[in-house]
Amino acid sequence: MKTTSVRPDIQFLRGIAILAVLIFHSEVVPLSGGYLGVDVFFVISGYLITSIILRDLAADRFSFPRFYARRAKRLLPAAYCTLIFTSLLGATVLSAEQWDDFVKQLIGTVTFTANIVLPFQSGYFETAAESKPLLHTWSLSVEEQYYLCIPLMLYLIRPRWRFPALAVATLLSLSLCLIFVSFRLSYWRLPELDSPTAAFFFLPTRAWEMLTGSLLAWRMLKTPALNVTKRVKLPALLLIGYLCTAPIDSAHPRIDALLVVMATAVLIAGNSDWLAQNLLTRAVEKLGDWSYSLYLVHWPLFALARTAYLDAVPLYVKYLLLLAALVLAYLQFEYVEQRFRYGWQVNRNKTFKWLAAASLLVVITPLSADLLRSWNGSAAKPTSRTPNWGLKQACSAGSLVFEHPEQCSSAAQPVYALWGDSYTMHLIPGLQNEKPIAESMIQITMAACAPILGLASLDKNYDETWAERCLAFNEKAIRFIESSPSIRYVIMSSPYSGYFDEGELTQFYQGKKIVGNRALAVEQMLTTLARLTASGKIPVLIAPPPRPGFDVGECWRHKQSGLLVLGRNDCNFRFEEHQVYQRGIIDSLTEVQQRSRSSLLRFDDILCEDGYCRTRLADGTSIYKDGGHLSVAGSEWAVPQLGLSKLETPSSQDP
Repeated sequence: MKTTSVRPDIQFLRGIAILAVLIFHSEVVPLSGGYLGVDVFFVISGYLITSIILRDLAADRFSFPRFYARRAKRLLPAAYCTLIFTSLLGATVLSAEQWDDFVKQLIGTVTFTANIVLPFQSGYFETAAESKPLLHTWSLSVEEQYYLCIPLMLYLIRPRWRFPALAVATLLSLSLCLIFVSFRLSYWRLPELDSPTAAFFFLPTRAWEMLTGSLLAWRMLKTPALNVTKRVKLPALLLIGYLCTAPIDSAHPRIDALLVVMATAVLIAGNSDWLAQNLLTRAVEKLGDWSYSLYLVHWPLFALARTAYLDAVPLYVKYLLLLAALVLAYLQFEYVEQRFRYGWQVNRNKTFKWLAAASLLVVITPLSADLLRSWNGSAAKPTSRTPNWGLKQACSAGSLVFEHPEQCSSAAQPVYALWGDSYTMHLIPGLQNEKPIAESMIQITMAACAPILGLASLDKNYDETWAERCLAFNEKAIRFIESSPSIRYVIMSSPYSGYFDEGELTQFYQGKKIVGNRALAVEQMLTTLARLTASGKIPVLIAPPPRPGFDVGECWRHKQSGLLVLGRNDCNFRFEEHQVYQRGIIDSLTEVQQRSRSSLLRFDDILCEDGYCRTRLADGTSIYKDGGHLSVAGSEWAVPQLGLSKLETPSSQDP
């Protein structure tokens, strides 16, 4: 079979990039910046595709039909094979809402618009991003959109203006990206899409990475003797490795992406003499050969496993999935990629017929699976998934209550303030029939923002820009409460994940990024309660419902729909599982209650007895919406049993 003439160092870089992505997604070992492997791929793609176009233009042999036909033969067969495989497997695992999301992802992938579809599936109450089987196809869509644009751009521009045009386009794209990432802006017609999300997914803000490769391709063709010494290239390679291990910027794509893109360009510039040839480098190069197929197949395996295991995939299974991804990537590379790319090169009609048949199969497979799911009941949408925003969805964002408090209140002079995040929101259905609270409450909530002054928890989903908004919201909240003479009780709830986790060093934000542990969060919580008490308010803490570490709501939805659930025979859980999983949060809230003498109410006695915690009502409805939030029905059943309507004094409740 014919093989391509490629530079071994570029295949090595591809291997490094796919390894970084693979380890990051598998989570078998910590690699917090492994997502930067995608940025390496972008530079390589820009360089290679532009080199091909410029050579053909210089030789006066460039043809749009031939260019796009080659791209189709290179990209579509393996992609279609993966889509068919994922559709068949997903039909046995995905719930009704997950399947609806998957079909939209599939359409986006086939039409090269996955990067436009996916941002609108990333809301706070939406299916977890880690469980979307085609989440990774956003980057393929960005590349394919670039492949549609760059040949037209280079074809239409005169040769002497190509480099200036590429340079200007690079600077414009980079500037737009940095602005969008650094300044969080929401679009009034699209409130679910903010500028950092747009910067991550969309071509105009990611094109600069591929354009960097295009600029390098132009320079290399104009100056074939251009080279960079090993003394510069090896530090560039080490820089990529370091940033993949320990990224220095909390926002992406920004400083880390810029450094990785520059380092990748340095490594590509010149020739491959810098890379020693030995057993290790050749093994990484072989992974580079398989990188496209490996990128395609690995994520659906991990995402569907997370869904089947309800987010709690055992470590040994993750290693097995890594092995399966390697085997499937090899098979797809050898028997799909290579066969379509070279095997039928002399028979275009045969190639076209196979591609047409594969395209038809991509459409037929999910449609057939959808019919089967409807027949066996998998398509039913249970009510336990209903979003719970509290009084109204607009009140969940944080700002409305300060601008128009009457819209997030049940009384002109509310007595009860509900302050916190989504774990405060999920209490409201159960309080709406509880007098006197239902007649005199105000919702002061911001999703994911715990009611702790001066401290915000940082993680991969919430960066420093978000943390500043959280700190500002909480300060406005307490000032609003202090200045409202009618408010007597302040009911506070949160999962406190990232604040009170047992024995973990956590990244916090207090005007700058710091590292601390739960002791710091406890002190800040005590400061918050002291401030409320000093203003004459009575704080009431509500502990999160017992959490076992898996998605209880999804478990019941899968069981009821006849879908695959791995690792559990039942969706109820032992109280001990909750104690182990939530040990730091349980201990921290107990310490806060004892030191502040505030009321602390728990769901433990309501939901758990004889060592087990119930997760369904008598009619079969799940008490949990997901891994921790109460469903609407669960809230209506459990919250009244907390006894909030009987509140009198700070010491009236025992911990």
